[in-house]
Amino acid sequence: MIIWGWGKTTRKIIGAVFEHACTYCNRTDVWRLCIVRTWFTLFFIPIIPYRKKYCILCPHCGSYIELTQEQFEKIKMDISVSNTNEDAIPDSVKYAGKTETQINYLKQMEEYNREHGN
Repeated sequence: MIIWGWGKTTRKIIGAVFEHACTYCNRTDVWRLCIVRTWFTLFFIPIIPYRKKYCILCPHCGSYIELTQEQFEKIKMDISVSNTNEDAIPDSVKYAGKTETQINYLKQMEEYNREHGN
């Protein structure tokens, strides 16, 4: 007996894009750029991707804004350019979703890396 199916989705998060208020869950948070792939499965193992969507995703409820591939590539390029200069990223975006302890640890690691040239 062979068990097959379709509809399994995976998300690859590329990075934080902007802070936005979600119309579904009414939360304001930093939305993420991602690629959503839908797979054909065999024995519940994803085998063949048959659909790819480019989107900006709400981190809480999973609602999204679908993008074209050109829009996705432009935003991805903007993210990679802004990540080369980490001082330009506001702390609200850089540390979104982190606890105070995690934020303090990350700031200490950044300071250590600056002092030791890493």
